[in-house]
Amino acid sequence: MDRRDFLVKSTVIGLSLATGCGRSLGHRQQKDAAVRMLTSGSQNHFFGYYGINPWNRDKTYVLSLEAPFNNRLPNPGEKAAIGLVDMKTGAFNRITETNAWNLQQGCMLHWNPLNPNTEFYFNDVSDGRLVSVRFDIRTGNRTIVADTISGLSKDGKSAVHVNYGRISRLRKVVSYSGTSDPNPDVAYPEDDGVFIIDLLTGQKRLAVSYKQMADDILTYHPEIDGRHMWVEHADINRDGTRFLFLPRTWNKDASKLETGLYTVGLDGTGMRRLIPYGSSVSHFGWRNQNELIATFNYPADSRSHVFLADTADRVQFQPVEPFQWDGHCSFSLDGKWLLTDGSKDTKQMTNSVWLYGMETGQHRKLATMQMLEERFLKGDARCDLHPRFSDDNSMVCVDGIDPKSGNRQIFIIETGI
Repeated sequence: MDRRDFLVKSTVIGLSLATGCGRSLGHRQQKDAAVRMLTSGSQNHFFGYYGINPWNRDKTYVLSLEAPFNNRLPNPGEKAAIGLVDMKTGAFNRITETNAWNLQQGCMLHWNPLNPNTEFYFNDVSDGRLVSVRFDIRTGNRTIVADTISGLSKDGKSAVHVNYGRISRLRKVVSYSGTSDPNPDVAYPEDDGVFIIDLLTGQKRLAVSYKQMADDILTYHPEIDGRHMWVEHADINRDGTRFLFLPRTWNKDASKLETGLYTVGLDGTGMRRLIPYGSSVSHFGWRNQNELIATFNYPADSRSHVFLADTADRVQFQPVEPFQWDGHCSFSLDGKWLLTDGSKDTKQMTNSVWLYGMETGQHRKLATMQMLEERFLKGDARCDLHPRFSDDNSMVCVDGIDPKSGNRQIFIIETGI
C-alpha cells in the first residue's frame, strides 16, 4: 500500500471538523495566556518530553530533572538529579538521580497511574544495565521494575520498551550515554524491537521485531536493504489494546531520517502500516483507542499535523489546516483539545504553544516563548517546548529558556479552559 491508497475526505473519523476547521478564536482570546516561570536559579530544570502529565494527582508537585548544563549531550557518568518542584514556591526538592537521561526526552518520567500521588517511574542505569525504576516519594524506596520504559498504559499495568542501547549507537541525541547495542552488526535483529512489559511482574515479551518491521518495509522500499533500523518512539493507546511505533533508518548518505508509523496489538498480532516508511513521521499522540494525530510530510512536500484512525481498512488522512508545520502534538485526557508547539521563528528567536478545539475546530496561540539564541531552536541542545496538559486541562507545562540567565527552566501556562 503506497500513498495513493490513502483516502482524503473533508470529514473523517468522527472528528466534527467541517464547521470550524481553520477558524481562530475571537480577538480578545488571541492574547497570550498567563505564563509563569516555575523554576529558577543557576541550575537547568526540565521535564524532557511531551504528552505526559508531569503533575501528581493533587497538582502540588511537578516532576523535574536538574542538570548543571544545557548546551551539549551528557557524557558517560554525568548524572541528572530528579526532584519535585513545589507548585506554590517553585522550589526544586532533589529526591534521587539518574544516569539515563538526555535534554530532549529527559529520563521518561511518568507518574504511576496506580499511585498517581506518590509513585513515579524513570529510566536509569544500574550495574551497567538499562532499567526502569519505580520511586516512592513517601519512603524514598527505589524499586527496579524491568528494562527501560518508553510509554505507559493508562491503567498502569503495562509499558512499552525500546532498546536505548541501540538508539545510542544510531541517534545519540535521544538516547543515554555510556550504553551499548547488543546487536551492533545486525541491521534487523530478530530478538530485538518493541517489547511489552508487565509492570506488576516485571516480565517482558517481544511484541514486534526489527525483522518483522523490515520485512514489510522492504516490500515497498527495497533500497533500505542493509540500513540499520531502530525504534525511537513507542506509545500505548488509551484503552491499552494497541501501541504505535516509529521504525527509523538514516537515508543513503545518513543526512536525513526516514520514518514510518505502524501499530500492533499488545499481544503482538495485527500489525498495521498507518503511515508508510519514507514519510518522515516525527511526532504523534493518541486521542483514544483508535484515533490519533501525527506530524509528517503530507502532502509529500509539506509538513503537516494530520488526524488519522488506526483501522484495518484503508487509512483516511485529515490535515489540521491551521498547523502546517512540525510540532509535538498530544490530546487532553478527555480528547477535546489538541495541544502542540512549533511555528518557530528564527528571526524573532521565538517558539509558540497552540491549542485546537476538537469539537469546534477553533484554534489559538496560548503563548509565545522567547528562546534567546538559535542554538535553543536547532541542533542537539535545542530546547523544544514539549507541551504537556494537566489532567483537568487547566494548565500546560513546557520546557523553556529563562530570558535573564539563558538556563532551561519549567514554565506553567494557564489555558483558560
